[in-house]
Amino acid sequence: MSGFKRKPLQSAEELTEALRGHAGDLPSATGRQEPALQGRVGEGGRPRTVPKTVQLNINITEELADLIADEAAKAGSTRRFIARVLRDAGYPVPQADLHPFDNRRRARRPA
Repeated sequence: MSGFKRKPLQSAEELTEALRGHAGDLPSATGRQEPALQGRVGEGGRPRTVPKTVQLNINITEELADLIADEAAKAGSTRRFIARVLRDAGYPVPQADLHPFDNRRRARRPA
């Protein structure tokens, strides 16, 4: 180990001066940053609102879990699959469950 010990910067001005040469070419980030609205825009260009959701946990057999997983992969998500089954059975299912706003389901890898 060398005997050199770095001196910590003492003030905001010293930190600014130390970074000025390295960060001088970076664009400044001032003002309000808009989140990416791609896929989140509803009618008239307004952001869509998402209804509140809750998590559902159940204990089932492995065979039923595999069956649900296979059908959910075809439907696009477990939520979408269950919503369509209930709709087809005659229950009033909200559109937000038939067409989920943010569907980030990971593809199941074959064994």
